[in-house]
Amino acid sequence: MHKIKTVIIDADSKCLDRSANLLHKFDDVEIVGTFKDPQKGMVFMLNNQPDLAFIQIEMPILSGLEIAEEISKQETNVKVILLSPYAHYAIKALKFNVFDYLLCPISIDELKDSLLRFNVKYKTDLNSRELQIIREMSNGLNSQNIGNKLSISKHTVDTYRRAILEKSNCQNTPQLIKFALKRGLI
Repeated sequence: MHKIKTVIIDADSKCLDRSANLLHKFDDVEIVGTFKDPQKGMVFMLNNQPDLAFIQIEMPILSGLEIAEEISKQETNVKVILLSPYAHYAIKALKFNVFDYLLCPISIDELKDSLLRFNVKYKTDLNSRELQIIREMSNGLNSQNIGNKLSISKHTVDTYRRAILEKSNCQNTPQLIKFALKRGLI
């Protein structure tokens, strides 16, 4: 599994450091840039296309909402998580298709949930049929039973199973079930 390339933009040094320290606790996260200057952070994101950006809403010169709006206009693949001590910006954040909105100070559990949702949605690379097959496998069904339930052939299920194992870097079904549980897929 590839690491989540992450950028943090926060004009407040203490908050920036706190966010970085929390993100360093996750093995699947790689911080590729931290910025106190929102303009430099935005230019970096547009040029380097990280997977995920944690951006404080209230900053001088350029707000997190303005950065999210620009990222949205540029049609990049960068997903934005806005950070704020205030909930009242959440509605505005939705207009710019932000991935998540976390209240500061960020709790480790909220951050973990947000990263898990990001991984499931953008980094797992499993399609809906593959996820459906994993769920049926976790219920103890074999390929023939899964095929019958989903109205597809056993051969098709086996093809999906091979693709799932390859995408997840798992060697067998028990390892795959553990992988799926850890990532909240089942």
